[in-house]
Amino acid sequence: MRRRVVVTGIGAVCPLGNDVATTWQNLLAGRSGVDFIRDFPVDKLRSDIAASVKGFDVGKYLSPKEADIYGRVTHLSLAAAVEALREAGIASIQRAPAADDEAAEGAAAQGDGGIDRTRIGCLMSTGMGSVEIFEEQIARSAARGPRAVSPYFIPGVMPNGAAALIAMRYGLMGPSYNLASACATGTHSIATSALMIEAGEADVMVAGGAEAATRLNTVAGFGNAKALARAVDGDPTRASRPFDRRRQGFVMGEGAGALVLEEEQHARARGAKPLAFVTGFGMTTDAEHLTRPHSSGLGLALSLERALARAGVAPEAIGYINPHATSTPQGDAAEVLALRRVFGERLARIPISATKSMIGHLLGGAGAVETIAVVCSLRDQLLHPSINVDELDPDCPLDVVRERRSVELRHAVKCSAGFGGHNCSLVLERA
Repeated sequence: MRRRVVVTGIGAVCPLGNDVATTWQNLLAGRSGVDFIRDFPVDKLRSDIAASVKGFDVGKYLSPKEADIYGRVTHLSLAAAVEALREAGIASIQRAPAADDEAAEGAAAQGDGGIDRTRIGCLMSTGMGSVEIFEEQIARSAARGPRAVSPYFIPGVMPNGAAALIAMRYGLMGPSYNLASACATGTHSIATSALMIEAGEADVMVAGGAEAATRLNTVAGFGNAKALARAVDGDPTRASRPFDRRRQGFVMGEGAGALVLEEEQHARARGAKPLAFVTGFGMTTDAEHLTRPHSSGLGLALSLERALARAGVAPEAIGYINPHATSTPQGDAAEVLALRRVFGERLARIPISATKSMIGHLLGGAGAVETIAVVCSLRDQLLHPSINVDELDPDCPLDVVRERRSVELRHAVKCSAGFGGHNCSLVLERA
């Protein structure tokens, strides 16, 4: 039998809150985290709105010097991981003094309750890395010459900085690196971590994704590609509207989500409480276009089919779908075709709610924070709404959850897609 994977901790920092509890309550209440951009001039941009993290205090997690070295995406990643590891009951691991080198090595490898830290890894990923550090250092070099570039430029900007920092903070010596697949990054990190646990490469993985790329040039790039939404009737909170007839594009967002995944018997042996099971995952590629989804949604559909097959669950068993749902005309339409291919006519009766309608698109962090929303749904038997669905697109005949809904839910699906044609789907089960 395959090793079963459970979720034992979750952590989030996003436009609706700097922890999971606050985020989840705001999601259930249907609140939006989208607002006008105030951090840089927007008069020449095609979009002037974004969903930003508010009131985040990096000083709770890093010294001033550390905070200066690492970029914002790493700050948010660490905060989410700290919350997830605390809930999982895995506290900071310190090297214990010992009489000889062999004893010291053995002591160092042990964590709380005798946990072997060489069997704990970290795939806390980002699609774009520390964009602001890259911008600042290039500008410094252009203005003052190459010798003005910080010696911390490379370690500060590298996308694997968050995974390295979390591993160092907690003494995690298992597999640890960054996985980048654009908007599917967070979901891919969860799926790959689950695969590592199933394969016996690790007993515990910190898995998730983050992004903090709302900068002048990134907003300009997405805007010039005509991918971004603008405020609707002057209201930024109404801009992100997946599956609505008036949808016009996605809203840039920032944030981080982290999950502690663990082999079931390992978790139970140390008394950890499972929040949910990760029972299936599927990973595919469209192999068709760099930025546009497959016109029929084929790649995403294949990832869903593989996730269901791996979980040993029929499509009829799925009681909730948390879709990618970016609010772009082409993306939402292709996703509906993919879902219809897998679930057939029953799709119209499966509850669906789009987390991005409230938090915007967190890019590399989207799949992780949205998976956490699914875990909360399974735990509490509640579905959060999709907001801004004023008129459902006739080409999207879905059971879109408009208000907080109580359910009896056992199996749920989370799917993600990213530039490059990367697709990843998860099947999660109530613990």
